[in-house]
Amino acid sequence: MRFCPECNNLIVPRNKKLYCKACGKEFDLALDQKKEYKIIKTIKHDEHESAPIIIKENLKGNKISGEDRKAFEEFFSGGEENGY
Repeated sequence: MRFCPECNNLIVPRNKKLYCKACGKEFDLALDQKKEYKIIKTIKHDEHESAPIIIKENLKGNKISGEDRKAFEEFFSGGEENGY
C-alpha cells in the first residue's frame, strides 16, 4: 500500500500511474512498484448504477426512559456485590 505524500490518503493505480482520490494528484510508478500492483478482478459498473442513500429515522421511540435505565443499572450492578 502506498500513501499520498501530499495528503496521506491511500493512492491506487490508475492508467499506469498512482492516483490519489482525495487530492486528485497522479504519481509515476517506479519499476519496482509495478510488481506490487496486480489486478485480480475488474468490476464493471453500469452508468445507471448509483450509490445507496441511507436515511436515518428518528430513534426517539427506541430510547428507554431514565427510570428504566436506573433499574437496569441497579439490576446489572447487583452482581458485582455478589462476586459475579
